Formats: sequence, structure tokens, C-alpha cells
Amino acid sequence: MIIICNYIYRFLYNINWSIHMRSTIVVTGAARGIGAAIAKQLLDQGYHVIGIDCQKNPEQWDISKTMTSDQSSQWQGISQDITHQQETQTLISELLEKYEITGLVNAAGVLIMRSMLEAKTEDWETLFAVNVMAPIAISQQVAKHFCAKRRGSIVTISSNSARMPRMQLGMYATTKAALSHFCRNLALEIAPYQVRLNIVSPGSTLTQMQQQLWTDNAPPPAVIDGDLSQYRTGIPLRKLAQPDDIANTVSFLLSDRAAQITMQEIVVDGGATLGV
Repeated sequence: MIIICNYIYRFLYNINWSIHMRSTIVVTGAARGIGAAIAKQLLDQGYHVIGIDCQKNPEQWDISKTMTSDQSSQWQGISQDITHQQETQTLISELLEKYEITGLVNAAGVLIMRSMLEAKTEDWETLFAVNVMAPIAISQQVAKHFCAKRRGSIVTISSNSARMPRMQLGMYATTKAALSHFCRNLALEIAPYQVRLNIVSPGSTLTQMQQQLWTDNAPPPAVIDGDLSQYRTGIPLRKLAQPDDIANTVSFLLSDRAAQITMQEIVVDGGATLGV
């Protein structure tokens, strides 16, 4: 009896693995940070992954340094500035035609720190181009394809700053809030086609984007402890998130284990937003 159960388990495991091997996930912002962690975890789970990033030389991306030799055949890195919408639309069309794409992760993003009183038009344009307009265009294009297939899952990386005001982060927070609300509305429209869309909103995460806010090699005490002068709460779990913490959530939402989850936002911030 034990032998039969073990055989059935291995048989079902191999079926699930082979399904992953036939499935392709597109990840934007895959060169480093959270995007790279997501792409690597999906590779570890047996998916074919196509990473898109504006950084040149995909072979030099951070993810290329962490994947195993066996995973190189499952991976394709493409250098593309997603703010060039016509070029990006052509690229996505080619990928949708060539591969059995079942998932999209919008992980590309850019951060500019500046007071709202000093915000410049060109800063707004940059932030909206990368953080809002590009993922909107890609999500719309991929969602149409998924709706026709009546399956697929989209996960968008937003930010916990989209949920509450933050000093010096107002422009970034505004764009992420716009992106999150777009995703909620798109998720509602595509749900009848059995296509899911969810949002993952990280808090302070140990990435190069986070480190650009630091003045030395360690996070400022205010990140963990909070700063009343900045009206900022700390992190109740008293630690920064790791990129893999975000990747764990994303990979779950892409999987069939989350088949009944859509239109949701999962905040991965160690409690920094106090559940608000």
C-alpha cells in the first residue's frame, strides 16, 4: 500500500513538473532585486521564464549569476526599455505567439525621492512612464491574450507606500497607488474569463533600490524603529524583507494553489503599515 501511494505521489508530482516545464512566465524588471528573485524562484519551480529589463547584456544580469547550468535552457533574458511602448508591444506579441505564456509579473519600477513641493515635471514623467503606463500597456495586451485562452495569472508589484502618505516618497507612492487601482479594475473585468490578477505590495526590502536611500551600509534606525518626525511607523517584525519573501508570495499567486484568489493585494512589509 505504501509503495502504491508513493508511486501515485511521484506520478502526480511529475505531471505537475511537466506542466510547469510547458508553461512560460514573463517577468519585467528581472535583471536584479525583486524581479531577479522572482525569476529565479520560478526557474527553481520548473517554469520557463522570460525576463525583460532595460539593462543591457542579459548575461551580466544578477539572475544570470545565480541560476544553475541546467536552468539556462529554461531562461531567456531580453534587453528592452518597456517605456518604448511600440517596441514593447511588438516584443510581447512575438512572445505570446511563440510561447505558451501562462503568467505575467510586472516587477519593473523606478524610485525618485523628492519633496512634493519640489517635484519636477520630468520626474513625474519618468515615474509615470515606468511605474504606470508601461505595466498598464503590457498588462492590457497580455490580459486580452489570456482572456481568449480563458486562463492565466498576472501579478503586479506595487508598494506599501501606495497605501499611506510618505515623506519624500510622494511621487513614487502616487504612481504605485495609480498602478494598484488600475490592477483592481482590470482584475474585475477579466475575472469572468477565468483570468486572475493580484497585487503584491512590498515594504522596505533589501535591494539596491532600498540601499539608495541609505547613507551607509546599514539601514537607518528609522527604517526599523520608525521616525515620529517623519510620521513614519517602524517594522514590527524588526527586519527588512528579503527579495525571496516577495518571490514566495508571487510564485504562490501564480500557481494553481491560488486558483480562487483574484483582485487581492498582499502586503509583505513585516507589519509596517499596521494592517491598514
